[in-house]
Amino acid sequence: MKAANRRAFTLVELLVVLAIIAVLIGMLVSAVMKVREAANRVVCVNQLRQLGLAAHSYHTSYGRLPPGYLGPSRGNELNLQTMYDEGQWVGHFPLLLPYLEQESLFRQLRIDFNSRVVTPRKWFWSEPALGPGPPDVNNYTVAMQSLKMFRCPSAPDYTPEFNNPTPQGGGSLLGLHVFNDLRRGPYTVGWKDEYGTAARFRPLGRTNYMGVAGCGAGNDPIFNKYEGVYTNRTEHSLGTDGIPDGTSNTLLYGETCGSYWRSRFQSKDISWMAGGGLGTYLGLQKGKEATLISFSSYHPSGVHFCFADASVRLLRFGNTQWDHQRMQDLTSDWYVLQQLAGRKDGEVVNLLALLD
Repeated sequence: MKAANRRAFTLVELLVVLAIIAVLIGMLVSAVMKVREAANRVVCVNQLRQLGLAAHSYHTSYGRLPPGYLGPSRGNELNLQTMYDEGQWVGHFPLLLPYLEQESLFRQLRIDFNSRVVTPRKWFWSEPALGPGPPDVNNYTVAMQSLKMFRCPSAPDYTPEFNNPTPQGGGSLLGLHVFNDLRRGPYTVGWKDEYGTAARFRPLGRTNYMGVAGCGAGNDPIFNKYEGVYTNRTEHSLGTDGIPDGTSNTLLYGETCGSYWRSRFQSKDISWMAGGGLGTYLGLQKGKEATLISFSSYHPSGVHFCFADASVRLLRFGNTQWDHQRMQDLTSDWYVLQQLAGRKDGEVVNLLALLD
């Protein structure tokens, strides 16, 4: 009687099958990630467009855009010794809440949004404290709300470092001021809340979007040319008097997904209450390596921006980065970005250099 032959996989055949399965899984994961990123981009574009439309609605109501942010007085905005002593230090995103279906949140705030009023009372502290003091319960309660419309879905979630009051420590930025002067060129300063032991007030809701301040306002003849729409206490019109370069050539809002600033990775974020103006002078940066005060994203190709006409386009990272050191290192891509950010530079923009 003849024994039946048994057919079995050899070791080589088994390894080949496993290799094929591994390749197929890799292809599947890659495809899923691409689909997810495509969906994230759609969400991000829509949210930036909603911000632009909200700004247009505000303009329709008041005949002007909201103030970029309420920092120090115009006479003090270049003086590092005194600028922190005055101003509400709040961004203009809270003013857009009624146009983003969040009017109930807006009504809970206790902030003087009059751009002509300069007060020593900051939005984040309770009176009578004019320096570091107890949090303003009303304002912090609102600011702790995490609002999806201010979050890019491609940016990671993390909890910022707290209870480290040093400049190298983490926390949430409560206010930002972008300016330029002859000594420093373009420059950014900000308030930081490291939360300390006030656990009930952390963390604040963050934003991955900011208004475009360009190189800020100031007295440096090179950089001041690229002043953006949203600088300190400015309320520009969407017409040619406010944006002479034209709304289709001028950036209004962009993505910012960086997470450090003189600190470790994922140690800092920006409170959406500070959503006002951010500088473009550091260029466009990739999210994981990006500083908190640059426009950046986790999208593989570039950074989304809403233009002043409310259209949204992706700008490639290109060769736009600058280390804030030597003027000789400024590239043609850097200048294109600043021309797009500047509302009145009057220069011809080569959009194709960065447009995706």
